[in-house]
Amino acid sequence: MKNETIIERALAELVRRPVSDGNFVILEDALSKKFVQFTGDSPGPLQLDLPSQTLSEVEFYRAVALFRRLGIAGEEYDLLDAPGGVPVAKQFTFQAMFGSAAAATEVALRVFTDVYQFPPDFPMLVTKGWTS
Repeated sequence: MKNETIIERALAELVRRPVSDGNFVILEDALSKKFVQFTGDSPGPLQLDLPSQTLSEVEFYRAVALFRRLGIAGEEYDLLDAPGGVPVAKQFTFQAMFGSAAAATEVALRVFTDVYQFPPDFPMLVTKGWTS
């Protein structure tokens, strides 16, 4: 099965989940463990999250270029020592919202091919998590 199909099926399943704070899908390269993650539930949208601290310097600049072309700006957030806790550091992340699994799939694939520079048929792992 092609990675595009794997991603779209996982994200379509995510967006059909009942509303919850814990619904997620992590897509990752089986060899390098490089990833992109999504949260979402029914009725949507899907939210892509790509934390910058997981990227090498060159990957970071590729991500900036990709997301800029897509009209998406990265944002800086406080990292907390615990949920609802005290800020202990800053985190820069790329986040985007998508109204469909197809649109989210297209951008996820571009992260893997443009940012990580993987071939289209890289070995993909999918981790799904639901709380309901």
